Amino acid sequence: MKKVILSFGILIFSLGLSNAQPFNIELNFAAGTPQGTFMQELDRNSYGLDMAFTYQIPYSFIHIGAGLTYQNFGWSERRENFYGIPEVDLRVRTTNNMVTPHLLMRLESPFGTFRPFVEGTIGFNYLYTESSLLDDWEEDDLASSINYDYLTSSFGLGGGAKIKLYDGFDDDGDYFGISLIVKSRLTLGGEALYLKEGDLERTDDGLNLNIRQSRTDLTTFNIGVVFNF
Repeated sequence: MKKVILSFGILIFSLGLSNAQPFNIELNFAAGTPQGTFMQELDRNSYGLDMAFTYQIPYSFIHIGAGLTYQNFGWSERRENFYGIPEVDLRVRTTNNMVTPHLLMRLESPFGTFRPFVEGTIGFNYLYTESSLLDDWEEDDLASSINYDYLTSSFGLGGGAKIKLYDGFDDDGDYFGISLIVKSRLTLGGEALYLKEGDLERTDDGLNLNIRQSRTDLTTFNIGVVFNF
């Protein structure tokens, strides 16, 4: 009986240590592969970023938090003279994007250097095409407009692993850790209307929008770092 109590006490103590630093910030590079009709319409992969903030519930395997995924599905650029000033040359850039804000829950092993996990997400896919006016020296927008946008639902399921690279304490005695994270997620997106690269056409009367429609299912493959504190 004493051995059982001692083993249980060691387990609780270990869980307490694993939860002593429950906050995590993730920054990932994310490559996306559209699925089904989404791939048929876009006919290309996407690239972007995936960010998340999670909190580990004390004495549990459960992490809860929120995240944001950004994916770019193409862009085009042309040069134009500034209206009324032909000596000034500017760039007009059009990008096709999807942003996915979501809530997430993760089940993660609290032990060891290698920590596998599974996670689920619920949120929205916001698809938009934006045109911006840029100068030759800076990437800051001089002016920009959303040409077309659409909001739909998203549900995700995925998994991966964290590999601890460093943990220690700073001069003030505060804990700080860094881990490598690799993961993959399938996001089931609802039906949406959107533009892909080349679907925004200039005409003598203004703009012609070649609007497409499909589900917005996407698989992302992520690699990045996690800051634990």
